[in-house]
Amino acid sequence: MNATPDRARIIAPPPLLALGCILLGFVARHFFPLRWFAPANTLPILVGVVMIAISIAVVVLARRTFIAQGTHSNPYRPTKALVMTGVFSVSRNPIYVAFLLFVLAFALLANSLWFVISACVLLLVLHFGVVKQEERYLREKFGDSYEQYCSRVRRWI
Repeated sequence: MNATPDRARIIAPPPLLALGCILLGFVARHFFPLRWFAPANTLPILVGVVMIAISIAVVVLARRTFIAQGTHSNPYRPTKALVMTGVFSVSRNPIYVAFLLFVLAFALLANSLWFVISACVLLLVLHFGVVKQEERYLREKFGDSYEQYCSRVRRWI
């Protein structure tokens, strides 16, 4: 029997995509540094730390919202409920926004524009390889409810 699995057909686990882009940034920085600001400046480091804290907080809040709705945040598992509350009332993809913010934080922490480029790569890969696939899956599974949610809440921010 060749049944379609009850999940989105994403290209890879989103956390691994984010980590891969961070690794890509460090490799590129090693071979061709693209400094962004004077090395002695501590303000970018503080901002980067705050960005990481915010991204972790968003992921924790999103995960709690998933659990409260009786579904799982793992895109390889079936979605049992359409989650539209909490951080999902601001963005349909708050975890992916947090991943992008996390990668961008490295641009400040590592003083390298390579991480801005990595974040752009991550955005494209997430958008076409993950988000579009998840949207197709959720549209098929939840129909009009998902369409109404899409009309109220932006895809990113």
